[in-house]
Amino acid sequence: MSSKHRVVITGLGMATSLGTTVDENWSKALEGQSGIKELSLPNTEKSPVRAVGSVALRDWQKIQAAFPGEAAQEGERRTLFALWSAMSALDDAGLTKYDGPKDRFGVVLAAGLGINRLEDIHRWTNQNKEFDLEKFGKEYKDIHSESLMKNNAHRPAALIAKKYGLNGYNSTITTACASATQAIGTAYRSIYRGDSDMIVSGGADSMINPVGLIFFVLLSAAAVSKDNPSEICRPFDRKRSGLVMGEGSGMVVLEEESHALKRGAKIYAEVSGYASTMDAYKVTAPHPKGIGAERAMINALKDADMAPDEIDYINAHGTSTKLNDSAETLAIKNVFKDHARNLSVTSSKALIGHLLAASGGPEFVFTALTVNRDEIHPTINQHNPDPKCDLDYVPNIKKSAAVRAAISNSFGFGGQNGSIVVKKYGSS
Repeated sequence: MSSKHRVVITGLGMATSLGTTVDENWSKALEGQSGIKELSLPNTEKSPVRAVGSVALRDWQKIQAAFPGEAAQEGERRTLFALWSAMSALDDAGLTKYDGPKDRFGVVLAAGLGINRLEDIHRWTNQNKEFDLEKFGKEYKDIHSESLMKNNAHRPAALIAKKYGLNGYNSTITTACASATQAIGTAYRSIYRGDSDMIVSGGADSMINPVGLIFFVLLSAAAVSKDNPSEICRPFDRKRSGLVMGEGSGMVVLEEESHALKRGAKIYAEVSGYASTMDAYKVTAPHPKGIGAERAMINALKDADMAPDEIDYINAHGTSTKLNDSAETLAIKNVFKDHARNLSVTSSKALIGHLLAASGGPEFVFTALTVNRDEIHPTINQHNPDPKCDLDYVPNIKKSAAVRAAISNSFGFGGQNGSIVVKKYGSS
């Protein structure tokens, strides 16, 4: 690289089961309040999945009202979540009314897989249980508003760019549960090497539908407990039983330091390192020794030119599955050695559920706030210690502590890994 530019965080936006503002999400997270509730979709009484982190109806209606044109067309949840969080982040950064040149302003977004709606499959299945191509061709316009055929993965990024005139670098990343962290890392790289001045980045996803829910049940990854919904997601706990699906989005404004300073922007923190790796082990399971996760953290620290003992906090992938939590713990111990005992490690998924491709978005926002405010939200539902998960997961009650720097981890199906380093702005 011929030049290196410092990258700072100047805007944050969120929509999760905890709320639609960053302050609401953060205050509830610090309180250890779960947004996970009883599944309420129609005709799901027999679903083995009973708990989800869905965005509240009143919040969904508020998001729809903010984008009436888009809501009146397809109105896809993933797309509207992305628009809401991008608007919130840009407004927070003071850029919604920016009248300067935008040819070096871009969007890098993580988007989940499109949805094949069961209604569409049933509607165009004939008496022989075959898909009726001829009838489908004549009635194509009548497919469900959230169908994959109406909402390609790149659509949210394109709409954000169009709505806010962001004419620079534009990309969509779909790498399972590592998507949003890899999107933010890609945005960081573009600014760091001097290709962009500002990028809106993060992720949006929603798979709380029959196909999405059964997919993770078939993979034996979903929690199917009938316990209190707010207590089902138990990352790092000995009685953890699987992930709980959430939905929503988390977006950030990343900006080149001198550009931010010139316009007098407030700065939350600095992004100082990023790395992604591949387990190349198994599509549906992490390497049991956490090798890919370990290399992602090591390489992110190397990129940041930081030593392991300079990190005080890790926002873990922490899915509440047997395989992930123990492998991630082992990876952290291998990277940080004796310093691992000094780290605070938390999982945001116990609070908002697993947002799949979007998960790294809200988790990055929480990480930035932790570094900025020296407050650490708890990992709730920690009641049964697991000998394989023996770090400080900040059980059940928030912690106030100096956080010089932090890592946000995301590890996805297929062996995708991403780790990104955030440090206090102004530190060397």
